[in-house]
Amino acid sequence: MRRVCRILLGVFLAVLCSTVQARADVLPRTTTATRDIVLVEEFEEEETSKAAEETKTGEAVPAEVGKKSGIDGEEKAARLGVEEMHKTDFVLSLESGRAAEGDIYEIGDKIEFIFTSDKDCYVTLLNFTPSGHIYVLFPNKWVADNFVKSGERVLVPAAGQKFSMKLGGPAGVDIVKAIATNVKTQIVDPENQKLFGPFSVLEDPKVATRDIILFEEEPEPSAAAPAAPLEWAVASLAVFTKGDSPEKGGFGTAVEDGWIVKIWADRDSFLTGESIFVKLQSNRPATLLSLVNTGASGRENILLPEGVEKSVVPGAIAILPGKQDKWKLIAASEPGVDVLTAVLRDEAGKEMKVSFSITVEE
Repeated sequence: MRRVCRILLGVFLAVLCSTVQARADVLPRTTTATRDIVLVEEFEEEETSKAAEETKTGEAVPAEVGKKSGIDGEEKAARLGVEEMHKTDFVLSLESGRAAEGDIYEIGDKIEFIFTSDKDCYVTLLNFTPSGHIYVLFPNKWVADNFVKSGERVLVPAAGQKFSMKLGGPAGVDIVKAIATNVKTQIVDPENQKLFGPFSVLEDPKVATRDIILFEEEPEPSAAAPAAPLEWAVASLAVFTKGDSPEKGGFGTAVEDGWIVKIWADRDSFLTGESIFVKLQSNRPATLLSLVNTGASGRENILLPEGVEKSVVPGAIAILPGKQDKWKLIAASEPGVDVLTAVLRDEAGKEMKVSFSITVEE
């Protein structure tokens, strides 16, 4: 069966910040020294690629550098916006069958998803693959009605259903989102869907992600919906598929005493000059204390701008930099494998360290 949940993940390497502090292990934009990470002020995308390469070699580079992924800026912004989208008008939970192990799977493993709500609602379950596809996992061929009763535990696939889901390669990360409303609401355009096995696949993911962003900003119930104030909730889940080495897939997890922290990036390899987004998820409320890169050179460089704090909310995905941040992460090192390490603190004062490996290519 063709995979429904692929996974691929991102790697990371360099940084932009609105303020350059002399005491931080960083270099200003104008330096020509080779470093693993640089902090510079935010500027236009074309200049970002050039500045990162100038920082490394002192030479200008063509504007095409940093466009390996083939995803344009508008589409990437929409995708990130959907990943970051979070709403809690009521309680909605989403997990996989391996939640206690950090939602880590091997290529070829079967997977199931479980969601519950504390309010009667209508739920749409979407899977965003790293290749850019969007699958509608629920409702589906076997369960056309997406109404879910308060407290009901919904399993996809449910017991007795004649299908299963398997994780395909390559290694990486799928983002699964449950979007629930208290009234029947059109989340995705049915004319943009075609049947793919038991599920629907959205034919134009770019249009779909923009539509979902609009839903976040101005959700509107269908004309047939009852005249009731619209309430909605969103829960997100990062599902990891392991590769044959730590840098394949570009993700990391830490599990201790029931606390699960995940870290990953948008891909597992980058070209020098490319923008990178680092993502975090925790099953407890937590605050990011530090973000440090150990580069291929062996240096440790601070990546989180001084004074910046990032909250990590259960059921949400924290993205660095977020859409409100005035700094960026830019790959700016020589080719090699780097290790990114984050330290988080929960509300009880307990700290957790989590790391992942990334690759930078010429």
